[in-house]
Amino acid sequence: MRKLDVFKFDISKEGVKNLTSSAFSKFIKEEEINEITNSAWELIESDINFIAKLDPSQNDVKVVKTLKTKGLVATMCYRVANVLYYSSLLDNNTRAKITRDFMEQVASQTSIDIHPAAKIGKSFFIDHGANVVIGSTCVIGERCNLFNDVVLGSKNVKTAKPEKRHPTIKNDVTICAGARVLGNIIIGNNCFISPHAVVLDDVPDNTHVSIVNQLQLTKKINSLPSQKMIIYGVVPKFKNTIKILGEGFYNPTVLIKLKNEKTLNYQIIYWDKNKILVKIKNTTPLTLNQTSGAKIVVLSNADKVIVTESYGLTKALLNLTS
Repeated sequence: MRKLDVFKFDISKEGVKNLTSSAFSKFIKEEEINEITNSAWELIESDINFIAKLDPSQNDVKVVKTLKTKGLVATMCYRVANVLYYSSLLDNNTRAKITRDFMEQVASQTSIDIHPAAKIGKSFFIDHGANVVIGSTCVIGERCNLFNDVVLGSKNVKTAKPEKRHPTIKNDVTICAGARVLGNIIIGNNCFISPHAVVLDDVPDNTHVSIVNQLQLTKKINSLPSQKMIIYGVVPKFKNTIKILGEGFYNPTVLIKLKNEKTLNYQIIYWDKNKILVKIKNTTPLTLNQTSGAKIVVLSNADKVIVTESYGLTKALLNLTS
C-alpha cells in the first residue's frame, strides 16, 4: 500500500470517497468504494455533530470540519477501514492486512492507534488525541468521549488465541487523559473514568472511577519515616477479603459501617505499614442498597481516616457468601 497523507483529505463525503479510493482502489472497484463511503460517512457525520455539541472550542460543524483535528482524522480513517474490514469484499486475510496496514499509517501520522476490527458506535470523540490506543476486540458504545493517552488494551499480550481481550465500553462514557482500561471487562453506561485511573475490573452503570495519586514524600537521609497514616484506596483481594492500601499503618483497628448500621463479622488477618487485609464473615449476602452507603473507619497511630463510597469495598460486600 502506497503512503498517504491522511490530513490532506477534506472532512466531507467527497473527501471520504477520495480517501477510500486513494487507499484501496488497487483492491476494490468504484461501486464498492461508493458503498464504503456511504456507510462510513453516515457514522462520520454523527461524530462531527457530537464534537460540535460537546467541545466548546469547536462548537460548530463548520469549525469542526475546518480544524480537522487529529482525533477526527483518525476516527474518519478508522470508519472507512472498519467498514471494509467487516464487509464481504475480498477474502478475510486480504481485508485484515490492507486495513491494518492503512491504520498503521494513520497511527504514525496522528499518534492514535485504532485497530480496524474494533467496534465503535456512532457519535465518538477523541479529544487532544495523542497516544490513544484502542485494541482489536474493543467494543465502544454510542456518545463516548476519550482524551489523550488513553489505552483500551489487553491484560495478556502473550496469547494468540482468538478471544476477547479488550474492554467493552457502553454508552455515554467519558475516559479522561492517561487512563488505562485493560482486559475483557465492562464499563457501564454513563460512567466517568478520572485521569490516570487504571481500571482492571467491571464498573457498574453511573459510576465515577477515580484514583488517589501517589504522593511525593521527601525526607532526610537516616531520618525516621513519617508516622502519618494515609489511605490510598480499598480493593477486593480474595473471596470475602478486602485490602486497604496506604501508608503508616501500625497496630490498626478497622471498623466497617453500613448505611443501615447492619453488623458484620470481620477480622484483620494481616497488616503491615502499607496494607491491611480484612476478612469478612457474614451469614446473609448483602444487597446493593445495603452496601451503597458503606464506609470504612481505620484507626492507627492516633490517626483516624474514613473511606466512603469505595468501589472496592462495595464489590467485596456484594460478593459475600455464607
